[in-house]
Order: sequence, then C-alpha cells, then structure tokens
Amino acid sequence: MSAGDIKIVDLGGRNVSPVRRFVTESAETAINPGEPVVISNTNVYVIAAVDADGVCYADYFVGIAAKVSSHSASADGYVDVYLDLPGVIYAAKPKTAGSCNTQAKIDALMFKRVILDLTASKYTVDTANAGGVTQSIMIMGGNPDQDECYFAVCDQGTWRNYGHG
Repeated sequence: MSAGDIKIVDLGGRNVSPVRRFVTESAETAINPGEPVVISNTNVYVIAAVDADGVCYADYFVGIAAKVSSHSASADGYVDVYLDLPGVIYAAKPKTAGSCNTQAKIDALMFKRVILDLTASKYTVDTANAGGVTQSIMIMGGNPDQDECYFAVCDQGTWRNYGHG
C-alpha cells in the first residue's frame, strides 16, 4: 500500500488527535501512515482496511495509522493509530478521478453513505457506490482544487460501537 492515502482535515474541535497503540498480527499486510485501520475478525488485532470496508456493524474503523506497523512475517507487532472520534473529518481522493473536482459535484455527494475502495494499493472513497444506510463512510464536503472528498465515519461503523451490532 502507499502512505498518506487518507489524512485528517478536521479534528472535531480538538487541538490534537489522540494516538493509541494496537497489536498487529504476524504475516498480515504492513500498515503505512495514512492508511485506515479496522478491528480484525479475531477481535484481538487491528489490520489494514480491505477493499469495500466501511460497512456498519461489520468493518469497525479504528482510525488512521500514524506510523508504519512493526509486525513481521513471524512476529506480532504494533501500530500507532490516530484514534477516530466524533467530529473527526478525513480527506481522500475519489475512486474515479474528477468526481470531486467541482463544488457542484461535491455538493451533490453531501451526506451520501459509501464505502472505501482499495484498488492498485491505493485507498480512495467510492463516491459512485450506490450507498445506503449500511455504509459507514459519510461524505461531508470536499476540496475541488485537489479533487478530494471529505468524510466522517458513522458511529455504527467504528470501534465506538463495537460489540453493539
């Protein structure tokens, strides 16, 4: 994967984003800074998000990696994560280039619930996804000069609602 695919653009009124360290499993994909992190199916580790993550009560988003993970092929490790909290807004490129390159296009996407896309080792927001209440990535604006969309993660898709689905 590539570092810096997703960045925080608004800390939700905070001065800093809390960073927490989580255990990563040996032989899993490396996690780079700026990549989304979710709770693994084992409920012990965190892993890099996969294609089409962002489903309520299934892919529990923890936050964005702050550093490269330290696990190896044979040993568990750790990753520091900017913890997702209410009000935090992220920025990422849309899956289809040009989908967020005008304010009118961004306005038409406001509050649409979609998923993350992982194609060619790059995380993007699938703005063309049909959307719906089962998706937890909610578009919250964007930057047309950068062809970026801004998004928040709905509570039903985050660690804050883990175990309540």
